[in-house]
Order: sequence, then C-alpha cells, then structure tokens
Amino acid sequence: MSKKSPQQKGGKKAAAPALTQRHWLKRLAILLLKLALVSLLLATFYLVYLDSKISKKFAGQKWQVPAQIYARSLELFPGKTISQQQLITQLDRLQYQRDPALSAPGQYSVSRNHVSIYRRPFTYIEGYEAAQLFSVEFNRSGINRVMQRQQKEALNFARLEPQLIDHLVAAQQEDRELVQLQQVPELFKDALLLVEDREFYHHHGVSPLSVIRALWVNLVAGRTVQGGSTLTQQLAKNMFLSSDRTLWRKANEALIALVLDYRFNKDQILEAYLNEVFVGQNYANAVHGVGLGSRFYFGKPLTELQPAEYALLIGILKGPSYFDPRRYPERAQQRRDLVLRLMFEQHLLDRPQYEAAISQPLQVIPRGKYLNAGYASYLDAVKKELRQLNMNAADQEQGIKVFTYLDTQAQTAVEQAAAQQLATLDVNLQAAVIVADYKQAEITAMLGSKDAGQGGFNRAVDARRQIGSIIKPVIYLEALAQRGRYTLATPLQDEPIRLRSNDQDWQPQNFDKQYRGQVLLVDALANSLNVPTVRLGLQLGLPAISDGLRKLGLMRKVKLHPAALLGAIELSPLEVTQLYQTIANNGLHQQLSTVQAVTDHSGHPLYLRQHQLTRRYNPEEVYLLQYALIQAAKTGTAKALQTAFPGVVLAGKTGTSSDYRDSWFSGFDQDSVTTVWLGRDDNKAIGLTGATGALGVFSRYLSLHGTNSLLRAMPEQVSLQAFSAKTGYPQAQNCFNVLLLPAISVEMPVMSECIDE
Repeated sequence: MSKKSPQQKGGKKAAAPALTQRHWLKRLAILLLKLALVSLLLATFYLVYLDSKISKKFAGQKWQVPAQIYARSLELFPGKTISQQQLITQLDRLQYQRDPALSAPGQYSVSRNHVSIYRRPFTYIEGYEAAQLFSVEFNRSGINRVMQRQQKEALNFARLEPQLIDHLVAAQQEDRELVQLQQVPELFKDALLLVEDREFYHHHGVSPLSVIRALWVNLVAGRTVQGGSTLTQQLAKNMFLSSDRTLWRKANEALIALVLDYRFNKDQILEAYLNEVFVGQNYANAVHGVGLGSRFYFGKPLTELQPAEYALLIGILKGPSYFDPRRYPERAQQRRDLVLRLMFEQHLLDRPQYEAAISQPLQVIPRGKYLNAGYASYLDAVKKELRQLNMNAADQEQGIKVFTYLDTQAQTAVEQAAAQQLATLDVNLQAAVIVADYKQAEITAMLGSKDAGQGGFNRAVDARRQIGSIIKPVIYLEALAQRGRYTLATPLQDEPIRLRSNDQDWQPQNFDKQYRGQVLLVDALANSLNVPTVRLGLQLGLPAISDGLRKLGLMRKVKLHPAALLGAIELSPLEVTQLYQTIANNGLHQQLSTVQAVTDHSGHPLYLRQHQLTRRYNPEEVYLLQYALIQAAKTGTAKALQTAFPGVVLAGKTGTSSDYRDSWFSGFDQDSVTTVWLGRDDNKAIGLTGATGALGVFSRYLSLHGTNSLLRAMPEQVSLQAFSAKTGYPQAQNCFNVLLLPAISVEMPVMSECIDE
C-alpha cells in the first residue's frame, strides 16, 4: 500500500475548514432569509395596521371642529332706522375693504348718501345666499331705498352676512375652520405647492428627488429655503405622529405617506393638509388650517387675500413661531418676500403684480381680534342656553354653526354707555345691562361687568340683587287687572302706616319723607310713592303679587313679605328684563333667548327656535299701565328722559334698594326693552338712586344707539274718560278741574253731571 505525500495530507486538512465555512455561510444565509421573511411579514402586518388606522381616521371625521358662533345678520330695508355711519361701522367689523371699483365680494364704496356693497356669499339659516351687489340710499330717518346694482331694481330686503364672534373651543385644544379645496384660490394652491412640494401631483407620497433638490437649493441659498419632506409626509406627521426628530418617526412618516397616497387621491390629501397644517398659537389654543389662519392674521376669508398676504401665510407655515409676524415682523417680511420672489420667478406673478406685492407693508390684525374678541357676557349666556338644548355631543364636534340675536351695534353702545356713566362715579361700581327686542323676546345685547371683555361672573344673568321700586309695576298691573275696582284715577291713601314684618315693626316712608294725604293711582306709580304702593299691595294681597310675578315671567318662586312690596326681593337683571318684556309687549309673554338657530357645518338645521307667545294680561289693562310708565318718563322719577329726548315717547321705571345699595332702571321704546343695574359686589351702599345712576346709562345708550318713539294704539275697549283731579271720581268732560285719562270704557258709567262741583 503506497503512502500519501505530505501535500496530500495537507490538502485534507485544508478542505475541512472550507467545508465548515460553507456550512456556516449557508446557515447564515438561511437565517438572514428567515429574518427577512419575518421582517417582511411584520412590515406587512404593520402596514395593514397602519392602513386600517389611517383609512378609518382619514375617511371619517378627521378633526373635532369647534362650533362657530355668529351675531345676528344686519337686515336692510326701506324705513329701517339706521344711519349711514352705522352701516359703514358694521362693514368695517366684517372686514370689508373700501374700494370704489367693487370688483369682488367683501368690498364697499361710499358716495354722499349712498353705500354700495358687494356682499359676500354665505350660508345662513334658510340656506345658501350668493354674493350680491346692491346699494343703500339714506335719508334723515334711516334707509330710503335699497337698489340692486346690476339690474337697477328696487329691493324690499337685503342683508349682510352674520358676523363670526367666537369659536367654542376648550383651552389647550385645536381651533380650526374647515375649507373645501374648491374654495381655495388657484394662486394660493399653486404658490403653496411651489414652496412646499413642487412634485406633489407626480410622486407617490415620498420623493427622494425632493430631498436632493432641497439640499441643493438650501446650499445655493446659504440658508434653509426648502424642506425635503413632501406635503404628504408633513400631513402624516401632523395628523398621526409627534414632532420628535428620530429615525423611527421619519420611517413612520414615510410609511404613512405611502399609505395615504395609495388610499386617497391627491385632492383629498391636499384638502386635508390645508385644514390640518399648524399656522399659529392664539393664547392657549393652537390655530390649524389656512381657513382659520387667514382670519387669524388678516381678519378676512382666504378668498379675499391679496398676493402679498398669500405669500406671508404660506411663508409662516415653515415655522409659525419663528416667523410670527406680530412678534418678529422683520423676519416674517423677509420670508414673505422670498416666497413672492419664488412666485415671480416661476411666473405665478407678473412683474407689476410682484412689484406691487413686495412694496406692501406687513399688515396683520392684532392677536385675538380675528373673531372680534369680546362679548364675554353674551357668549356666556349663549353657552348656558346651548347646554339646555341637550344637543348631540357628536354634532357639536363637527363644526356646528350657532346663530344668535347679538346686535353688535347695540352691544357697542351698551358698553360705551356704561363706561361713560361709571367714569363719573365710584370706581368700585359694577354694572349689568340687558337689551332685548321685546316683540320677539330676543336678547340683543348684554353686559355682565363694567369690563366688557372680562369673563367669569356674569352679573346680568347670575347676580340676584334687591330690585327696589322696579317691582311696583307688577303691583299696579295686578290692580288694573281687577276691572271695576281700580282705574288710573283711583285715589290711594298716602298716610303713615306701621306694619309687623319678619318679627319687626316696619313703617314705610316715601323718598321725600312727606305724606300727601291722597293721590291718584297714576301719580303714585309715576312718582314712585312708597306708602300708597304698600297700601295698594296689601289690599290686593301678597298671593296676588306672587301670581303677578309668575304671569309676567318669573320662573322660580320667591317668598314675599310686606317689605317685598317695595322691592325687598332679589332678582337678576335677566329676570327683571323678562318681567318688563311682557309689560312692553302688551301682555304677551315669551321666554327671552340668545340662540336663534343651530345648523351643522353644511347648513342643515339642528335646532330652530319656536316663537311661543302666551297671553298673560289683556291688552287694555297693560295699556293703562304703559300710560302710567310713560308719565314716569315725562313727569315722574325718570323725567330726565324728557329733557334728554324732547318729543320722544319713552316708558320706564326707576328702582332703588334699601340703603342705596342698588340702582336700577328698566325702560322701553317702540323696539326694545333695556334693564340697567349698578351696584357693588360687596353690597355696600353706593349713594345712588335709580334716577341718579342706572337711568344715566339708559339715557346714554339711547343717545349712542338711537331710539324709536313709543307708539301705542288705544285698544277698542279703552277710551279717554274725565276724572276729577281732586277725588278721582268719573266726571263729565265739560266739568272744571278734571283729568282726561284712558280707562276701560265698558266699566265706566256715562257721566253727564259734575258731581264734585
């Protein structure tokens, strides 16, 4: 047997390691393949999970959209009492631009006694109303006529869109106003894609070329001009991820972008981005979406922005805090000008447009004014009323629209009147005012604090204070309702009286500490005499007064005692206004309200207020009470109104609580009833009567807002009757020393003699 050579022995030894190496390589390849398969499987499951999660959220309700609250729409028609300046003021509040060309909605022009308006389109309670061009002609008393501009035809009615006054969004939550893609101007979309994602309509959610191009552009510019993420990736990050700068987040961002691009078309993705993108911070709330961003920075809808404003809004998106135009105007203007230059270079703007835009100064509205911030007390009442409606919670998170009765002009006048009056009085005084259209029971203005913008405790609704003589019309109306027993000429005793009330002796006195022996009922109320009122109330009985409060609209029971006949009961200004709403409305009662209607974001009604009028008193007996309240404003405790408004008929009642702690006035003209309260939160004496305090606010309000003289037609059963000025007994009209007073004629005897002579 031959022996192997040394070379052969070495060959065997070399082959063994080679076999071992191939074995391990094979095992490693198998392991890597398994890992790849597992990774692929996990990635598949993860993509399926992402697909399900993303599709569910993206296809459904993407956001909780705050409710939008609107003031009332300003209605314009021939005969309406409104001045030219008041209309211009409202147009300015709505952020209309003064432009004689009237080339687009949102513009107006003024010439002599005309205001021409290109009204914006809007969706109101009754549905969609297209843009409209019309002119309003004024005369000395108000609107003379309204004309359709194109056809030059007379219009019986036109109106402005309601003013957006608030978004119902809780602190730390997102605020947005949804826009549809077709509502976004083409120039804005083109400029946005130019800056953020030029290949948006050509890539599949992720674009490596965009990253390379962005790096090159930034390198050439020497600073960051473009980002590498696609618009779809930005949407993925904003909607589904945090802002952490990690590889895992970037990988997730890319995967989500791929899913979004696969599942949804480009227009859907672009619309979502326009509504999701973060545009700024409004105190505790984040502002999202270009729709709200346009209002937040410029106070007007996106459709009315100019190229310079487009460029600023688009430029801000790169870093809303860094490019905040209110905090860093120079930085923001540089960014705006860069975007404008890109728009010019890519032929989105021609040279004249570019030069005009870049020469414009940076103009943004003050923070918080995009919703005409204010109206805190009124909005508080609206929110309380919405809670009482028990609306579906899901509906409230989908951008419902709440239409209120707030008259912004009346509200401004109320705020100014209270501020002017309080400026002359004690600095510790507080105020509450409510104005209501008593025919429709609509609250049109509300002030719950001398600081109109202050939230918190709403004195107009929640503060209950002693009402003083404000209660007296309730007593006198109950008396006049007892037909055949009381008339305006019924004599009442004005002599000392002592009563036992709350285990204490009580001796009411008149304000002047004098007694007149006997006075007519109409004079007792007009001059707010305490002693005759107490005597009358005791004759009627406290249960009758309690029933009178209920019929006039007080919805809770109050415990009455003799001192309550002079107002020793506590009511809120809202409750007092409700009582006087029924009095002013000829005995017809309706619950006061701030909310007219609620619709979903598309305009479909979710709630419409129903007008439910109920007759609580007959018109003839209320007419007699109104006559007495008119006398109070002419010759009685509110006679200052006759001096301030000569020839204007007004009605009202002053009120002063014990020890001068509260000053009240409630009065009305042809259109509205107004209640004013002045006092201190610590309930200390203020040294003011209703006539020296609250009446001044009422008078100033009418001076600022205007008044419509009270006109009351005498009911069929009422006629003028002669009464003896001395005894109050009916007389023939040809007698001496008689008064002609309205009386319910069917209850009065026909007099042919002068029995008092």
